Amino acid sequence: MISEDVIQRVKQENDIVEIISEDVKLKKSGTNYFGLCPFHNEKTPSFSVSSTKQIYKCFGCGEAGNVISYVMKKSNVTFPEAVKILAERANINVDINKDNNSKNNTKDKIYQINLEAARYFFNNLTKNKKAVNYFINRGITIKTIKKFGLGYGKDSWDGLLKYLKSKKYKENDMLGAGVIIKGKNNSFYDRFRNRVIFPVFNYRGKVIGFGGRVLDSSKPKYLNSPETEIFKKGINLYGLNYAIKGNNNDTFIIVEGYMDCIALHQFGITNVVASLGTALTKNQAKLLKRYGNRVVISYDSDAAGQMATMRGLEILKDAGLEVKILTVPDGKDPDEFVRKHGKEAYMDLVNNALPLIDYKIEMQKKGLNLKKSDEIIKYVEKVINIIKDLDPIEIDMYIKRLSQELNVDNQTLYDELNKIIRKSGKNHNKMNTLQGFGQKLYVEPTYVKAERLILKILFSNKEYFGYIQDNIKKEDLLLENHKIIYQYIIESFLGKDDIEKRKINIESKCDEIYILEEWVKVLDVNYIYNLDSIKDIIDDSIKNIKRYKFNKKKEELLNKIKKCESEGKYEESIYMSQELVKIQKILGDM
Repeated sequence: MISEDVIQRVKQENDIVEIISEDVKLKKSGTNYFGLCPFHNEKTPSFSVSSTKQIYKCFGCGEAGNVISYVMKKSNVTFPEAVKILAERANINVDINKDNNSKNNTKDKIYQINLEAARYFFNNLTKNKKAVNYFINRGITIKTIKKFGLGYGKDSWDGLLKYLKSKKYKENDMLGAGVIIKGKNNSFYDRFRNRVIFPVFNYRGKVIGFGGRVLDSSKPKYLNSPETEIFKKGINLYGLNYAIKGNNNDTFIIVEGYMDCIALHQFGITNVVASLGTALTKNQAKLLKRYGNRVVISYDSDAAGQMATMRGLEILKDAGLEVKILTVPDGKDPDEFVRKHGKEAYMDLVNNALPLIDYKIEMQKKGLNLKKSDEIIKYVEKVINIIKDLDPIEIDMYIKRLSQELNVDNQTLYDELNKIIRKSGKNHNKMNTLQGFGQKLYVEPTYVKAERLILKILFSNKEYFGYIQDNIKKEDLLLENHKIIYQYIIESFLGKDDIEKRKINIESKCDEIYILEEWVKVLDVNYIYNLDSIKDIIDDSIKNIKRYKFNKKKEELLNKIKKCESEGKYEESIYMSQELVKIQKILGDM
């Protein structure tokens, strides 16, 4: 672990306004600074940074934290890595314990093994005509083969194993790197055999893993490295190391496969990455956000490709990226299209890519005949469900467009919009208009505020420490991060009376982003009290938590009763109705 003193110095010597200003344009308003939130898409600033408290908070999405959590979230790194980044900025030495040193040594060894394996695969390729011809026949030049370090795994059980042994590496280290597999009788053999090899680099250009494709009809067709200390599929993106350098317009193009990515780079389209054959993850979206603000998804036009596109859209949007979708004509993949039609034709597709909402709307037309009135009604309902959560100006724009497309009166469409909103029974309690920002404000549920208040009093008022523990246990809290913080607060009292030292002690344990951000929110809780009223505040907060639990139980029972009655299970329904009466009485007495 990094020492508590170092964590404190790192926070003191890295001004949060200065750090965040590198990514977000901040404007001072009163004592705070405001800008567009880097964690969600918005058009009006709701992201506040306090230079006095050294914290940030977004009134639009609810994100909050300090300078360490900001670096963790923006750079997609762990707590120790974020502290180290900030320490380097401030020229502070970071002391890391032996466990971390051991972990770093393991990572370094895997990097070295991967580098040697990549050299081995590349040398094999240069000597194997069949493997070279696979790439040549796919239109890949020798220059591109060298640039991406493409290779070949021999049709041999232990070619790489023997090679790495000659370099003095042990089987267990190779196993940790994922380049060999342990068989029966403690025997080992190469993972990649008789396959063309695609080394996977991280954004710094280090080899972190491999992908292999068979040259015959063997199964599986594609094989990837297993997850290791340095290779995480849901975190990395293939080709990002090259795309960062080739991204001159703040935009990334995302494709599915290795060959799509390589082919586009070869044709001079250098801001392309591939998602390593997995559905896009939040971590990948955050990684892209570090280096750009716009993405164009260019997945295959088949059904599977379209499903992958839909899954990735919201993830990218939630990361604060502007999203567009490119559809390759005739069901072709990007590799095939660019080889047949060239760079300019593909860039035309990029420039005409559909914005997120337009793409979703376009997808609703599939399978519908808009010349039939009943099909038109289905289409209208689908489109309105897509646009109903947009801001009023956008809704107006899409209503007008829909009216022109279908030759339907505007007011009719607005009536349908209002009907669908009412029918959806959408809960607006969490969102209110924020005056001055002209957009929606995230408002936390009462029980969340109640739990935070209890934690704040538990931390800051030692005289009520025992009273809180007697009346609400860790297990009674609803949020998992609150349970963890509750335990940390109790532990912090052991031998520590200074509140600042306890605060630092707790923060040093909050090595997960969701816990650290919540700890900052707990510390930021303000409540007006005198010594005689604190007990009442605690009791009211506990009551709010219990009320929420009973209301949830009441809701669940009502749903179960309704289901039982519809299925003719009247005895079960009567029993649950009796339970419901008990819960309603408890709620009535609160």
